[in-house]
Amino acid sequence: MTLQGVEQLVGPFHDRMKDSKPRRWRPRLHFWEDLELLICHGSVLDIGVPLWRERVALPAALSGWQGPQPALLHMLDVLNALNQVGAEWEPAPGIVLGDEALGIRTHPHDVRLVFAPDDSSDTPRLHKIHKSDCRVDLENHSPRQGGNTP
Repeated sequence: MTLQGVEQLVGPFHDRMKDSKPRRWRPRLHFWEDLELLICHGSVLDIGVPLWRERVALPAALSGWQGPQPALLHMLDVLNALNQVGAEWEPAPGIVLGDEALGIRTHPHDVRLVFAPDDSSDTPRLHKIHKSDCRVDLENHSPRQGGNTP
């Protein structure tokens, strides 16, 4: 999805970091509430949601939430939610390091979720959501790379 498409869906981003020399072909984080998108060449390269706090806020247009929600999402709750909406997933041990973390990958969108034990219990909770778009060459910093720059 392009930055323009995201803004049409959820509105303008919050500019937390003023860029003294904005360049379209340099990757840059854009924020909508707690949703973080890495944008380069006008397209989303990576998506992230911080889950280390007690509560997380996401744009209502994407989440349907009317306010912040608990951020401590336990693995069984996340997997049950994926199953309820018919999302296909499989274990993906290759995306995590260490024996305590567990990884899964969804199909067909290849979203990767990492779960690890919480400090307060042994129940794994969601620590990271990761989705990358491999159509953009991160080594090529020319402004027309990828064809997404108007």
